[in-house]
Amino acid sequence: MEFLSALTGSFSHPAAGNPTVAMVEAAYRHHDLDFRYINCDVAEDDLGDAVRGARAMGWRGFNLSIPHKIAVIDHIDSLAESAAIIGAVNCVRRDQDRLVGENTDGKGFVQS
Repeated sequence: MEFLSALTGSFSHPAAGNPTVAMVEAAYRHHDLDFRYINCDVAEDDLGDAVRGARAMGWRGFNLSIPHKIAVIDHIDSLAESAAIIGAVNCVRRDQDRLVGENTDGKGFVQS
């Protein structure tokens, strides 16, 4: 049995009212994935430390909310086309040892 779950989460400030954790954890259980989603309240001045911590702990990825969507660009390795076009990041994914910023806001808006 494996006792080390894959970690994902959200960095926002404030974070207490963010219901994403309940939705994502339910999806992980539904799909029988051994992943955990951690909702983190990260102050603006602590964003770099939070990203370094996620990298050091091998997080698979994390979401970002205001006020971090632009500031995170200075703390990750590269931007996918969506984030480069929009100039902001709302999702960071791990690609081997690199953290890549994505933006799904535009796609979600267009599809809705």
